[in-house]
Amino acid sequence: MDGDLSIDARQETRIVCQEMKLKRAEEKIGDLEDRVRQLERRVFAGAAVVSAALALLGLLAQISKAYL
Repeated sequence: MDGDLSIDARQETRIVCQEMKLKRAEEKIGDLEDRVRQLERRVFAGAAVVSAALALLGLLAQISKAYL
């Protein structure tokens, strides 16, 4: 009987350890998702700046052609 109880206790310990690992993994996933969202915002902001700069350069080129 004691052997059965120790197996149950070991199983319970393993279950608790696995639950803790799962919680840590979920927290890491949440942190990584936040980092990806921040990077996406930075990339979109950079793309918007580059697009605006190219549009401005194109406009300036057309204006300079008009005066030549």
